[in-house]
Amino acid sequence: MLLTSSSLTQSERKFLIVWGTLLTLFFLIMGAFSLTKIYYLKSESNSRHVARLSSDTFENNQTAFERSLPEGSHPIKVQGGVYLDHIASISIADNTWSPVFYLWFKWTDDTINPGNNFNIIEGEILSKEKLKEFHKNGEHYEKFLVKAQITKYFNSLRFPVDDHVLTIVIEDGNLAWKDLEYIPDIDNSNISSRVKMPGFGFIKHNVFMKPHTYKTNFGDPQLTNKSNHATFSQLIFGLSIARDGFGFYFKIFIGLFAAVSISLLVFFIKPTDVDPRFGLGVGGFFGAIANALLSISFVADNGSLSLLDIVNNVAMITIFLTLVASTISLYIFDIKGRVRLSDLFDQVSFYIISIGYTLINVFIPIIGSTY
Repeated sequence: MLLTSSSLTQSERKFLIVWGTLLTLFFLIMGAFSLTKIYYLKSESNSRHVARLSSDTFENNQTAFERSLPEGSHPIKVQGGVYLDHIASISIADNTWSPVFYLWFKWTDDTINPGNNFNIIEGEILSKEKLKEFHKNGEHYEKFLVKAQITKYFNSLRFPVDDHVLTIVIEDGNLAWKDLEYIPDIDNSNISSRVKMPGFGFIKHNVFMKPHTYKTNFGDPQLTNKSNHATFSQLIFGLSIARDGFGFYFKIFIGLFAAVSISLLVFFIKPTDVDPRFGLGVGGFFGAIANALLSISFVADNGSLSLLDIVNNVAMITIFLTLVASTISLYIFDIKGRVRLSDLFDQVSFYIISIGYTLINVFIPIIGSTY
């Protein structure tokens, strides 16, 4: 055992034990904080996604919708469906995505035309082409090919093992829920095999109706004397996506892992060889900073502690610890003249720092990932 060397005094053995204990406790605390934070981010994301894809649950920090129609309401039923043909573009950094999809309506009332009045919520229709229509004996059918650009806040706190829900939200621009209610065409709504998103895999999709309540009546004279809000029926097509494996994760952090690995080599260099002993650690630290700046360029700044921040910070703290250990080892070797103690100090530092850093970075993507 390292600490039973006969060349060490009792106080030196105690010093190594204290140093090793402090290092171990430090990595346990840093690991517990990091992994707990990432688990919380994942749980919060999962809860938010479940609420977004539920027809009767509203998300936190959003206006609660009316769960039932006003008394005496008899809305016209309009069956609607969505077939996602392809995704023209997606940008997590710009918080946008552009779907191309087929949209159809079926209804039996001659007084409305849902194909003329529908809107894309949180987006804009780039083009709308009517491909087919059928009107006979009170039965109506219209099919459109729609190209849209939708603003989507991509929560990047778990990037690059993140998952997201993409939604296409259809709402009638004129008629409130009490006048028009969408009925989802579940059997015929789907996604095309041509839909591809490099780096992502599809988990599930769903189409459903969900009422949405606005905190205004838009000055509508029909509502002004009754309420100060308005509720509309929304036809929602939701698509869950998640990062496909850990390939992208390691591509982003390979430089960071290399920088930490290089900094750990200092423990195999004689403490008095100051240039390589400290130069490797300083070079690794600046390499970690460069990788951090590169990695955060992939996502929009969210102002919160993210998985990216945690991985980068753990690496920089680890490299800083190697520099601290090198300074202590140099003092023991050069000032105190205790060569054996300096050698054992380096060995203890290397094993604890390398094992602690490795374990934290093994569990971070496992806990943070959807799969």
